[in-house]
Amino acid sequence: MIFLALGLTGLVFLTESWTPLGFAHGLLYLVPLILLRHEPLALQAGMAVLVTIMIVIGYLASPPGFREDYVLLNRALSVLAAWAMVIIQADGRAAALVNSPPGRGPASKARGERV
Repeated sequence: MIFLALGLTGLVFLTESWTPLGFAHGLLYLVPLILLRHEPLALQAGMAVLVTIMIVIGYLASPPGFREDYVLLNRALSVLAAWAMVIIQADGRAAALVNSPPGRGPASKARGERV
C-alpha cells in the first residue's frame, strides 16, 4: 500500500505541475493519505509532510493561472485538509482502542490473539 500511495502522490504532483494554478489538485493528495489509514501513525505523518512539500513545490512549478490570493488560499486549505486527515485517522484508531473490550482491539489482532 505504501508504494501505491507514493505512486499516486507522484502522479498527482505531475498533473498538478502541468495545469495552471488555481485548480484544486491539492485535495487529490488526500487519496494516498486515506490509503495509508491502517499504517503506523509515523508513516501517515511522514506522508503528510511529503504531501505538504509537494503542495508547496507544485505552487512554484505550476504555470500561472487564477488570482494569487485564491491560489494561496487553495494551497493552505489543501495542507490543512491533509493534516486533518492524519489527525482524524489517528483519532479514529485511538477511539477503536479505547472502546473495544479487552482482547478485542486492533492491537490484539496484530498480536494474533483470538478474537
